[in-house]
Amino acid sequence: MAEVAPVSDTSEIWILDTHRAGEMAQCRALAGMLGLPCQIIPLEANFRLPEQIPNTQNLRLILSFGNAVQAALALRAHCKSMPAIVQLGRPSHVPVADLDLIIILPQDDYPAASNVVRLRFPLNGANKSQTFIPQIDPSTRHGGTIVLYGAPSRQFFLDKQDTYKLLRFSHELAQAHHEPLHVLTSPRTPVEAEGWLEDISKTIPMQIYTFRKGVNPFQKFLREAGRFVVTGDSASMLADACRTGVPVWLFPLRPKHSFMTRLQASVDRWGLQNIRNGFVRRGWLGSGTCFDKWHSTLAKQNYIHLVTPQVSAQMLRWQPDAPRRDDDMQKCYESIMKLPLFIAR
Repeated sequence: MAEVAPVSDTSEIWILDTHRAGEMAQCRALAGMLGLPCQIIPLEANFRLPEQIPNTQNLRLILSFGNAVQAALALRAHCKSMPAIVQLGRPSHVPVADLDLIIILPQDDYPAASNVVRLRFPLNGANKSQTFIPQIDPSTRHGGTIVLYGAPSRQFFLDKQDTYKLLRFSHELAQAHHEPLHVLTSPRTPVEAEGWLEDISKTIPMQIYTFRKGVNPFQKFLREAGRFVVTGDSASMLADACRTGVPVWLFPLRPKHSFMTRLQASVDRWGLQNIRNGFVRRGWLGSGTCFDKWHSTLAKQNYIHLVTPQVSAQMLRWQPDAPRRDDDMQKCYESIMKLPLFIAR
């Protein structure tokens, strides 16, 4: 059991560090938006609290992400002043009433509740002062057509044939706009997939940028790209691309269906979704993801365009309509400011 160290600390916000870069980037963005002193508390294996933690006298808000929720509850149990817990991502098998605020990512299949805020995008690149995606004229940007290439995941397949279809479309898109094609891999891209890209580059002209820590032009292309094609496995890459304001094409990937996802789909088809949602709210049942629903919603609202087997030459010149709302950070800020510890401040 963790013990409180006799070290004083003035931080009012503690982030429970899951050692996952994407999760921590969103937690830091949320903490930075609040403008209060913040401290990172590294979790141990299996998302456990460290043996010693700083003095909790000034702690008012615990930020946890995903599997860190149990550590957040354990930390609050050590505190005399009952700090608020704001959870990012679906809390696994935790009653919704045990948390002060739950910020649900757009791909998460989690039921509505009075203390649940659902995001349109992950918080990557979000800004409280920006409530709309900027209108950008792609003709003023000369970075070319950029493919943001992810990886196979628990939810999706991505093999060499999928990769070839992705790059063949991306090449057609780049040609339609008379610009070069660049492919950026991600930290999750396996070595095998890097080999597929190299093989395909022998027949489809492109420049490949393999992710290496410290050598990655991702931010440069966010500033300069004329358009993006993003594989459907990554919510954060899609959010970053969309927030640039240039056209974003989403390349759907083949979904993986586990026993639990099939069972859940069957339960919903039988008209028992409300019962399932009730079990999730009570913490009796976990929940999953639904990327396809999120992608379809973004496409209907004209934030993105889905890559389909047959795309006309005219459609390759698709431009997103404006204005498009991007008020996720503002919604989070307003929800946190309504928590009792912040109202009383």
